[in-house]
Amino acid sequence: MLRAPNNMAIRASCMIHGLLLLAAGCSAHRPVATIAVPDPEISDAKEFVGAVADKMPLWDADAISRYERVEIATVKADIAMAQQEDEKGPLLDDVTKLHDDWDALVALDEMLKKESLI
Repeated sequence: MLRAPNNMAIRASCMIHGLLLLAAGCSAHRPVATIAVPDPEISDAKEFVGAVADKMPLWDADAISRYERVEIATVKADIAMAQQEDEKGPLLDDVTKLHDDWDALVALDEMLKKESLI
């Protein structure tokens, strides 16, 4: 015939099972993530995009901006494209195009300022 378990055995069993569940739960946690070293080329590209984006309101407010509308719109489109990219290849392509268009805008601005002073 089976005997009814005493309260001490039930408590001990619950305590053991609780400790086992606690240990299993702690071991199931993911380890602390390792720190990923960012690619310096991507960091520089994103930094350039951010710097140019910060300068754009000044270009819009410039007195000669009406002569630079097409170039300003092109640079803004390049910024938008570069900010949407997550992959390295397309991002660097967009940043290269942004560099070229930014240089063209700066050259046009300098030329227009020089001609307006003469």
